[in-house]
Amino acid sequence: MKNLVNAFAAALLLMSCTGGDNYKIDGTAEGVKDGTAVYLQEISGQNQLKNLDTTKVKGGKFSFDPTEVEMPDLNLITVDGIRGNVIFIAENENIKVKVNKDSIVASTIKGGAENDYFKNYFDEVMGSNKERQRINQQGQAAFREGDTSKVESLRAEMENINDNSKSQRLKMVEGHPGSTVSVIILTDLLGTRLIEPKKAEEEFKALDQKVQDSDKGKKLKEMIAKAKSQEIASKLPEIGNKAPSFTGPTPDGKEIALSDVLGKYTIVDFWASWCKPCRMENPNVVKLYKKYHEQGLNIISVSLDKPDNKKAWTDAIIKDNMTWTHVSHLKFWKEPIARKYGITAIPATFLLDENGVIVDKNLRGEALAKKMEDVFGKS
Repeated sequence: MKNLVNAFAAALLLMSCTGGDNYKIDGTAEGVKDGTAVYLQEISGQNQLKNLDTTKVKGGKFSFDPTEVEMPDLNLITVDGIRGNVIFIAENENIKVKVNKDSIVASTIKGGAENDYFKNYFDEVMGSNKERQRINQQGQAAFREGDTSKVESLRAEMENINDNSKSQRLKMVEGHPGSTVSVIILTDLLGTRLIEPKKAEEEFKALDQKVQDSDKGKKLKEMIAKAKSQEIASKLPEIGNKAPSFTGPTPDGKEIALSDVLGKYTIVDFWASWCKPCRMENPNVVKLYKKYHEQGLNIISVSLDKPDNKKAWTDAIIKDNMTWTHVSHLKFWKEPIARKYGITAIPATFLLDENGVIVDKNLRGEALAKKMEDVFGKS
């Protein structure tokens, strides 16, 4: 779904309803040379573009006469020599496409009701993504300046944006139970972890049966089942339970076990050099380690860095001044220690007592600082 959202950024969809009951595409491409190839495409199950038909521009125009669709689905139009795609919903309507050769984002489409719905969703995606990009840029600047309070404030703002985006999208889905676009929205919400698997399943089951039985519906059902199994795994290391034991290689190639580093309290920290939220959180953890290490706080960080990228891992440790124990098998999301702990997103933390029992988890920023103050006392 991530690649799909990126593709949305390449097309500006300005749509309105038209009459008709046949899937037909009439396009204009003013200024595009006659004979230029135009492709009608779909996104395959492997998230790759697949050609459905090819035509050529003649007199600034082109057209397709595809087979009628049983269920509306995503289609794209790509023009040779023009970067990007025009994305729309294939439905049994007369689709009007106006390609802008100088800026694909200025292209327009007029379609049916499904395209109107898709346009509303597209607008929400682009609007919320723009806000997230703004916060990420400000967060990186605050991180470079060491302004931890600003980082924490921006994190809260990001959460508000995500909550509002989730609410708007769910309202769309609940208002369109018979639409393929609702499946696309739920897939995006689950894939970006804006909703839990249980909520996704609840919303999915409220869709019309024909939508659930569509190809996209079946894929979403499989995705929900997989997410639920991962959620079950993530609940194994719960507060009050013994933390799963593990052993991992340090940057210098030695093997070290969790039991070797247990202190009065120990933080098991899951992160990666490529994870911006992790890197933004590191100064806060460094500050707490310096403050409480002599009182018995130990930390062991488990990196989800990518295979054959040890240098990025070790460089980040040095740059962020993380002077505690580090381990990693450098297997990215297949990191065996992360799998033991059911990790599906980072940063993630577990706070253990001296017996290796989990006393809290997923604390960051002010919440982590407050917990350290609670267990070690004010100083």
